[in-house]
Amino acid sequence: MNTHVDCIACVVNKANKLADKYFDDKHKKYTFMNKVLREIADIDYDRTAPFLVAKVMRILKDETGIDDFYSEEKSLFNKKLMSMERQIEDILDNSKDKFVTALKIAMAGNIIDFGALDEISFNLVEEIINKTLNSDFNEELCRILMDDLSKSKILLYLADNAGEIVFDKIFIKEIVREYPNVEVFFAVRGKPVLNDANEEDAYFVGINEYATIISNGTDLPGTDLLEVSDEFKEIFNKADVIISKGQGNFESLPGCRKNVYYLFLCKCDLLMKKFKSEKLSNIFIHESDL
Repeated sequence: MNTHVDCIACVVNKANKLADKYFDDKHKKYTFMNKVLREIADIDYDRTAPFLVAKVMRILKDETGIDDFYSEEKSLFNKKLMSMERQIEDILDNSKDKFVTALKIAMAGNIIDFGALDEISFNLVEEIINKTLNSDFNEELCRILMDDLSKSKILLYLADNAGEIVFDKIFIKEIVREYPNVEVFFAVRGKPVLNDANEEDAYFVGINEYATIISNGTDLPGTDLLEVSDEFKEIFNKADVIISKGQGNFESLPGCRKNVYYLFLCKCDLLMKKFKSEKLSNIFIHESDL
């Protein structure tokens, strides 16, 4: 999805908030914002919004010397959601359809997005879980996904945020239970960016018990096929089914002509207009329907 004018405004606003957080000196803030605006002015707008965000975060790293701006938040939410696993497992055990429920739980986890939201509380996470479990849902598409998995050899699961990946693990555990012949690859970011999950996060929450963890080789908060590593691209091309989590992956993948199922919460005005949905409503859609 090409960068929209609304995306530019959003990225500049995020950069300004980060500048307020990390620069006490107004001259340093000015220097940072000046570099951001110059970088944005030079970018080819055929590129994606996550590509734009990565450019901004690289400038911020250069100006501050900080490599991982959300390390504390990632650690906190990984641990907190791991403490909720038993509670979530109980919800699955008492549900009519464990696969559908696990998918909804994974979707609810997408609320943990510090790129799109400034503040996220544990109460909000629980609120979104309840809302998502009780919301309207495209069950027909879910059945199509299940049929696809029953005939597939390779599933590529594109992760989004730390913390959220605990709920992804629960969903993948259910996939592996129902479709033991499917080999699952779990793709994370290659370098720290926002609160997106990397390999360290994935191993910490135990994804490796159910899937092979791989890096996409980039510091983009999305999956831009012009930027990913050759190793990632090889698995991407081999995958029979791709489950794409999060708004950043959705902003960078459409048009790839692969068998992709997108799962995310709608967090921006542009996508709310596109899907005619409310903020934080769930989106579950296939590549062919875009």
